[in-house]
Amino acid sequence: MHYLVAEVFGNKHLIGLLIVIILFTSIYHIAFKNKSIKTRKMLIIFLIIFYILEIIKLTYITIGEGSFPIYQLPLHLCSLPLYLYPLLVFFNNSRFIESFIKPTAYSLIMIAGIMALALPTNILGGADKWLPLEDNILPIVSFAFHGLMVFSSLMLIKSKYYVYNITDYARTMIIGILYATIAMIFNLILDKDFMLLNKATGSPLGFIMDISKVLYILSMVGSFAILTGFVFIITKSLVIKNSEYKTKENYI
Repeated sequence: MHYLVAEVFGNKHLIGLLIVIILFTSIYHIAFKNKSIKTRKMLIIFLIIFYILEIIKLTYITIGEGSFPIYQLPLHLCSLPLYLYPLLVFFNNSRFIESFIKPTAYSLIMIAGIMALALPTNILGGADKWLPLEDNILPIVSFAFHGLMVFSSLMLIKSKYYVYNITDYARTMIIGILYATIAMIFNLILDKDFMLLNKATGSPLGFIMDISKVLYILSMVGSFAILTGFVFIITKSLVIKNSEYKTKENYI
């Protein structure tokens, strides 16, 4: 398995964060200068890039280990874009998508991306530097994937494809808990650590596992519930300041 041993908040981590911020900030400004880019086209681009990066990661690990890495099945929190973006692209007119999937794609994907980049315990890699690049294939792919998670979430609300609603928090938590339940079922079947809910591999709350596994799981769910709440509180404050926010742009 590929765990990180490079120093968190060390030079490699901080340089990686800086590159991700500069890259996606530049793309952000270019995207909104180009008025011809419609929201649906943007979603399709995100969908394709997410899948390309996931395929590169799985192919690289499979070749390196000689077999498909079961522990890399897309059942982690950061795998959500692989499920939500096809729904956003192909089933946009569904009431379920509007009520449940859009707010989840906005908030949980953003939180997961930020957490992974802020505490990259499982994606930073073993090398202390980004060069040579061939020693950092997985970290490069991972930083790009998680950076895109944050960027795509911001684009959802900036483009007005997702419009804030006061009930979105509860709906998002329903989807999040259902997804976590599925991950825990697969953890029981395969004895893996999907969503870090079985063995706490690289989790900042791993110390709680030594006290009680049930308490650890509740702490993980509770932490994400609090973080999700913060996202919606901040979003609400921004919506109040922007009286024109609720005018949706063309999706075509």
